[in-house]
Amino acid sequence: MNIIMSDNRLVLKSSVQESLKHSCIEYCVEKREKCSNTEYLIIMMSLLLAAYSYLINPTVLISKTVFIIAIVLFIIGLRFSFKVYNESLLITAPIGLQLTTTYMTGHQRVFSIPWHSITDVLIVDVIHTQQVLYYLAIKTPQNGIVTLFQKSAPRLHFLEIIYKDVYKLLENNR
Repeated sequence: MNIIMSDNRLVLKSSVQESLKHSCIEYCVEKREKCSNTEYLIIMMSLLLAAYSYLINPTVLISKTVFIIAIVLFIIGLRFSFKVYNESLLITAPIGLQLTTTYMTGHQRVFSIPWHSITDVLIVDVIHTQQVLYYLAIKTPQNGIVTLFQKSAPRLHFLEIIYKDVYKLLENNR
């Protein structure tokens, strides 16, 4: 994949083969840092604290309190590990569109839309807590408006690049 654009938070990559550029394009929005040192530290400290409190004396009240605190810290640490690492959009003109969300743990969630049910591609702006957020969306008759790149929330200049190519493919292959 070639890096098209990047900022301090995200990297936009694209994969296009010259022979297939009129029918198949893949975009990937990837976060720069996978997991911060603080998040790793919280996970490791909670595991060490839990092991220490259990191995010293499992019957002492202080040890049980430390164990409970360690478990809570571990759950907070796990919350960080379920953050999204990247989202990729594969557009294959006669077949459809596939959005793959990859989490920090490696778990992937895949969502597909058949080509015949895509009616339009949009950039939607949403006002949320004194911020204007932009999303790339696909309009379908069955599902209404399907928002792409929801978890990574790329900025407008990233979405404009993706929008142009998706719109060209949609117009050329109707």
